Amino acid sequence: MSIRHDPTDRVDAVVDAVLGTTVLGDDSLSRLGVTSLDMLRVCGELERRTGITLSLADAMTAPTVTALAEHWRNGGVPTVPEATGGGIPLTSLARGCLLRQLVSPTDTAGNCILLWILDGPVDADRLAEAIMDVQWRHELLRCAYTLSGGAVPAGPPVAPVRLVAQTTAEALARCQPLLTVALRPTAGDVFRSVVVSTPTGVVIGMVAHHVAFDGYSESVIAADLGRAYRARLDRRPIDWPTVPDGHTANRSYRRQRAAGDLDRQRDRIRAALHDAPELRFPGASAIRAGRQPATAPIVRTTALPPVTAMPVVLAAYVRAVHTVTGQRDVSFAVPVNRRGAAGLDLVVGNFVEMLPVRITLPVGADPSRDVAAATAAWTAALSSQDLVFEEVVRAAGSARHLHEHVFALQNNPPPRIELPGIRTRFVRTPYPALANRTMTEVWPAGSGYADATDTAVLSYEPDHLDTTTAAALLTGFRNNLSAPSASVTGETG
Repeated sequence: MSIRHDPTDRVDAVVDAVLGTTVLGDDSLSRLGVTSLDMLRVCGELERRTGITLSLADAMTAPTVTALAEHWRNGGVPTVPEATGGGIPLTSLARGCLLRQLVSPTDTAGNCILLWILDGPVDADRLAEAIMDVQWRHELLRCAYTLSGGAVPAGPPVAPVRLVAQTTAEALARCQPLLTVALRPTAGDVFRSVVVSTPTGVVIGMVAHHVAFDGYSESVIAADLGRAYRARLDRRPIDWPTVPDGHTANRSYRRQRAAGDLDRQRDRIRAALHDAPELRFPGASAIRAGRQPATAPIVRTTALPPVTAMPVVLAAYVRAVHTVTGQRDVSFAVPVNRRGAAGLDLVVGNFVEMLPVRITLPVGADPSRDVAAATAAWTAALSSQDLVFEEVVRAAGSARHLHEHVFALQNNPPPRIELPGIRTRFVRTPYPALANRTMTEVWPAGSGYADATDTAVLSYEPDHLDTTTAAALLTGFRNNLSAPSASVTGETG
């Protein structure tokens, strides 16, 4: 039977399998609570089962299974050009991270830091070996990176630094100097680790350069580290799931992008962003030409009520921005996970794009209308997400400021290390430097800030946001989400 003979039945079966429930063809996916991560899994599973690659822009904006099946019916297996120069081509954001590092070699904005506290009888020797196993498994963590040649394997894994401390607090402090120094991706220096033994267990510290790492990679590396450590303890081979190599993963990523109608998406971006005003906080200086020296960001946090749909969160945030700036027309960038191709859910790498979002609040204070405006803007943004950020900037023309402010719903799987008889806890730390002027993030409970509540984190450079404005922005965001009217639902992000 042709794989295209019964598209709705086939797609319905995949959606049911991914969600673990029965979904009818005309059910609204958003009302069922289908998240962006769910849709990525659906796209990956469809590609595994049928070989058809879906455009993420199409998949993420499909209102029902029937609509998703129609995209699948019209889909195919896009061809992408072979890599030139022998290396693994860089994704758009990875290329930007590398360029930033080349311009400012001492910059640490690309440092992705991971810390875990392990309480219990840990075998530090086996743990160090397991860390090297993980680096060996993920090719992009041991490559040298160039703009012209891409990523090329540069050598074997690097052994973790081994230290000893008397307390957990001391162990965490001893990790910091090793994790907050600039990495050298052109020399293959993109991953370092440290294992600090304490009387009660071990602290693990890792740093990976953003050229080879994204937020989703945290959960991948945590799962693989637990798997490798358990195998080392049992003195048996590691039961690795099959994972694509760097070239295969990159080709899958590019094929997924090529499945979209890129010309039409460029036209949408031009229409949506051509006159987008710059987001200006009180007292902020004008955007200056050229790279500016990185400074340690100021970080403020606040507990949030449980976060629901993405447009509800966006509406609450943009209303808070309006309160402190007076702007109703607000634009910023949102990082989106682009791991919708088969196998990318198991790969460590940088598979993120920056999605520009422009929201114009209606006149008056009506939360339901705010959510409606945010829903329309978020859907419009998702409908152009197959474009890479350089294409977005070119299509947007004068809206070059879009990347200066970032809003992120950090809903990736938590980085849990499963170890027998050991209690593990992930500790999230502030960024050593920022690549943007401001970054507002929402972290779900259990993702490294708080165990019982969602947390809003505002990181900013001190000359772009003053203390009073920063406090007002976070307080307004929290209060907007806490209001009874914030339960108004929109499309899920």
